[in-house]
Amino acid sequence: MRGEEGWTDVAESGGARALRWGGRLARALGRRNTSRLMWPVAAYFLLRRRSARRGSRQFLERVASRAEGRAALGGGPGWGASLRHLHAFGMSLYDRMRVWSGGLEGLEVQHDGSEAIFESARSGRGALLLGAHLGSLDLLSFLSRHYDLVVNVVAFFENARRVNEFFASLGPGHRLRLIELDPDSVQAALSVRACIGRGELVAVMADRLAPGGHGRSALCTFLGRPARFPLGPFLLAGVLECPVLFTLCVCIAPGRYETVLRPLGRPEGATRHEREKQARELLETYVAELEARCLRHPFQWFNLYEFWTHAGDPA
Repeated sequence: MRGEEGWTDVAESGGARALRWGGRLARALGRRNTSRLMWPVAAYFLLRRRSARRGSRQFLERVASRAEGRAALGGGPGWGASLRHLHAFGMSLYDRMRVWSGGLEGLEVQHDGSEAIFESARSGRGALLLGAHLGSLDLLSFLSRHYDLVVNVVAFFENARRVNEFFASLGPGHRLRLIELDPDSVQAALSVRACIGRGELVAVMADRLAPGGHGRSALCTFLGRPARFPLGPFLLAGVLECPVLFTLCVCIAPGRYETVLRPLGRPEGATRHEREKQARELLETYVAELEARCLRHPFQWFNLYEFWTHAGDPA
């Protein structure tokens, strides 16, 4: 599942009509029925998708090596834990589909350090949100409406324009936008700077390397072993010189999510030479936060591939 399709990929391939149809179907089935149907689906992927099975097992073994992680798993990292892991992934797709279709009724979001920061953002103070494939940042859609915020998501999209048109079709209250990241262009960086200057929020996934291995990366100890993380988001923070926040939205119960925001710092005043060191320090702080949340919510980890396999590759 290294090429796991997120909501943007589905939006580009399926179009607005397919998303709305899928959302209606998801709501018609209901969470309880969907959860029941998801168990055999999860079992199928566990048996047939070797990469997902091995990726889940590798991650859960790293979590289980810590006492707090083993407690969160409720036991060892066996087949049962991996089945539960893939079921949680499937249910996250169910909630995403509801968000894509504009159907947010029945979803509840509570805050862990985020409400005061969102209120501050309403005063026109832009910030960089560094997220991860832990839980689902799709719920930023709900929060952007509730707090009247503009949230821009930066990622590798082949057709951000089509996805933005889909979001616009959901109505004027939907204030989530996409910025396409092209390794061969500086346009995304310029767009991000403009968003921050307007007092908007910019979200970047900072836990997964770019497709094809493009961009700078760095090794960092994660759950006891070296893993490679992209350095680009952290270098970008130094260029923007704006507040940087660790950001997650994790499922804590069926239909209930918790939004986590933690200040990571505000890089400023560094020379070009100093930005490298500053970015690596910021990365280490980010990884420490990510590790703590993984130990608390292990089944919400959706990098379902062998995350540590390529750690020894050159930067």
